[in-house]
Amino acid sequence: MASYRQLDNKKWEVTIDLGRNPSTGKRMRKFKSGFKTKKEATAFANSFSVDVENGLNVIDNKILLKDFIMSWYNDYKIKTLSLNTRTNYESRINTHIIPQLGNIEIGKLNTATVQQFYNDLIKKGNKPNSCKKIMETLSGCFKYAKKLKLISYIPTDIDKIRQDSEKIIVWDDIQLKFFLNQIKNNNLYIPALIISLTGLRIGEMCGLRWDNVNLEEGVIYIREQVIIDKKNHKLIHSKILKTDTAFRDVSIPQALCNILTQHKSEQPQSNEEGFVILDRDNNMCNPRNVSMDFTKKVAKYKDTLDDKVSNSKKEITNYMQLPQFSIHGLRHTHATILLLKGENIKVISERLGHKSTQITWDTYSHVLPSMKKQTADLLDNIFDDL
Repeated sequence: MASYRQLDNKKWEVTIDLGRNPSTGKRMRKFKSGFKTKKEATAFANSFSVDVENGLNVIDNKILLKDFIMSWYNDYKIKTLSLNTRTNYESRINTHIIPQLGNIEIGKLNTATVQQFYNDLIKKGNKPNSCKKIMETLSGCFKYAKKLKLISYIPTDIDKIRQDSEKIIVWDDIQLKFFLNQIKNNNLYIPALIISLTGLRIGEMCGLRWDNVNLEEGVIYIREQVIIDKKNHKLIHSKILKTDTAFRDVSIPQALCNILTQHKSEQPQSNEEGFVILDRDNNMCNPRNVSMDFTKKVAKYKDTLDDKVSNSKKEITNYMQLPQFSIHGLRHTHATILLLKGENIKVISERLGHKSTQITWDTYSHVLPSMKKQTADLLDNIFDDL
């Protein structure tokens, strides 16, 4: 918004409002005088606004990045983050961004400077994925600054090293059923079964309470999780999930409903918090312990059948070599099996709590060749009489 006034010397002055400085709370303005007519002053104000819209850095801003990024983080961003994500953000800001860019005025930070910052991160041996996270944090800060009209463009549109997608290892349905049958009489069975049939994250599974399980309707409501506070090394039951889309309702098959009904009836009366999964002492379950237990169990099926036979003095029966992965691999296995069975990608994406179907496609792109083959087979079945 611009305002105009005629000075004592008959010249015109224009004042353009640029919003408030987030560090001081004071209003920022652009002043320009010396215009012979109000029409000239108006033309300048209009031109200035166009320059801002076109991304020209015309705002005179003296705020240092180190001051603004901490204001952005403490006053806004921290409220949107889960506990451990906060720790990650703080590490990126304090370890990388502030030491390298903190003393530069945000109005003077340009794309060339940010590109050099990224290049230096790579030279120091940081992995491309780590650098990507650092740049996402920096971009978020700049986007906030632009909304406040402290800067006129976001200087983080730079060239980045392409990172290879991490290869996801999964089981097929036969391997999954084999493993679940092998651990049926073990404490790991119920946790592994829940993740396998729902795609829950390990923390979401540990945080699940009976209040959020509707066995009659066959639905579980993801509203809480158990996390390990990396900073204070404490186990926390939190109502803050990884993302907004992590809050979701997940349908469960009748087979799981029946097993959970029996499982609930066998739990001790001392389970006052109502957790679906308890540790061996009947307390809130630690995700790390469940994960370690799973890894140990899967390691028993690492060898080939021939190696197992040759290294064992006993007769080997009912054995299958299994690809090795962490318990998070059950979530990937759940999604992959559904994709291969023809489930809609949007349904799977919502089931996993992804922000978009694109994330789901990018994560499970390894399934595409098999899906293409299934499409060809489907067409063969439809037009087999040609």
